[in-house]
Amino acid sequence: MLREIRTAGAQVPAMVEQAMTRCAREYGAAYLLPHGSDAEQAHRAEQLAAVCERRARWWGVLLAWAFTPICDLPWVFGAALIDARRHEQSAARFWREVAADAHARHATRVVGSFATAKRTAS
Repeated sequence: MLREIRTAGAQVPAMVEQAMTRCAREYGAAYLLPHGSDAEQAHRAEQLAAVCERRARWWGVLLAWAFTPICDLPWVFGAALIDARRHEQSAARFWREVAADAHARHATRVVGSFATAKRTAS
């Protein structure tokens, strides 16, 4: 990947900006998904986690570019990119945990309702 970053040169920030704009739209759309039921909440959380993971990867692309000879920005920008990437990775973990919890609640309710229905039928 570093080779592509070096050959892309000054195009990297523009490419990352376009990707982050897409991610912002996708995050907004995922955030607005219904989340009233456990299944809906799990789906919404999975979508949010996927966007956070993509944003973390794009911050990583910009970070790799920031530490190439092409980039003449001060090192503090690289440090900020490290923080931005870590933040998105943390957000992705959070949403994955929310999704796992919602899946577990949904599975418990489905199994519980099946057992109740089976006892009632007997």
